[in-house]
Amino acid sequence: MLAGMWFSAFALVGGFLLLRPILNPPEMPGDIPSPTLADLLNESVDAALKKMHPRDSPGLRPEAVANARTFLGEVREVVVRCQKGSWSSGDKYNPVKYDLLFVDGRKLEGAATGSRCGSEPLIFRAIFQDGRVVQATTDGRERAWPVERARNHVAEFGERVSRVDWDLHPERYFPDREPEPTKEDIAKQWK
Repeated sequence: MLAGMWFSAFALVGGFLLLRPILNPPEMPGDIPSPTLADLLNESVDAALKKMHPRDSPGLRPEAVANARTFLGEVREVVVRCQKGSWSSGDKYNPVKYDLLFVDGRKLEGAATGSRCGSEPLIFRAIFQDGRVVQATTDGRERAWPVERARNHVAEFGERVSRVDWDLHPERYFPDREPEPTKEDIAKQWK
């Protein structure tokens, strides 16, 4: 009888874990336009580009800002979402993910951001044109917040989107590395 109870409990918990993604899929952005959010996203992009100047970010190529602008011009849409559904709000294993759609039709889904979804995540879609956010859509939840709170929620947006290209094309942002010294070179250093 005890074994049957353990089996039932195991089956119930296992079933819940297996069905959880189906019963509680990740939220997707709504279709309510949010012009103020679009302005905040552009502020974030501008701040990220400003930080990419070599005097502020040593180690970056001088043309890093121009390359980032080129990349942003290739982006058509960015969806910011949580990896898991609302049942996982505040879960440390529920990271924020970025899905990018490029002008040429390519898709990049689930780009990692290093952030996690809190109890009130801001899920949105940002439509780009010529490297600028021209429209942002949400389910409207940000309208219950002061603008400063929404600004804090999207502060990392510009940096996270541009860092996607750092991963895709590091040669656009970082100088070529010096070749590793050979064993002979190391031996010469010690003579």
